Amino acid sequence: MELRIIYTIIVGIISGILGGAFGLGGSFIMLPGIILFNIVPDYATAVGTILFSLLPPVSLLAVIDYGKRGKIDYLVGTILFIFYFLAAYIGALINKKYDQKTLEYVCAFTFLLITIYFFYHAYNVKSIKTSFI
Repeated sequence: MELRIIYTIIVGIISGILGGAFGLGGSFIMLPGIILFNIVPDYATAVGTILFSLLPPVSLLAVIDYGKRGKIDYLVGTILFIFYFLAAYIGALINKKYDQKTLEYVCAFTFLLITIYFFYHAYNVKSIKTSFI
């Protein structure tokens, strides 16, 4: 089997597990993963490929499980869906305007801000004990 396919399977498994566990959609692992392993030729192709992979209901089984546990706010989810759907097109237009290096810096800065937020939140906010079973 081609090495690129093996790397893609590994990235898909890791991003699926982490996305399903943390509700992050998995793209935060997919993007650096497919760039790191040179699975696609450039940043814009990486973004387009990830968006394509998320187009079908890739998280349907996780959603069913969360729904069974009553852990979905359907109103908020629907609003997020609608506005994400519309804003993603604007994001695609923005992607055309800038070169790969600029987009990578902006993406890295965004990930850095998210990382800082989660470290701050994990350190300063009392956690609520939950059961995963």
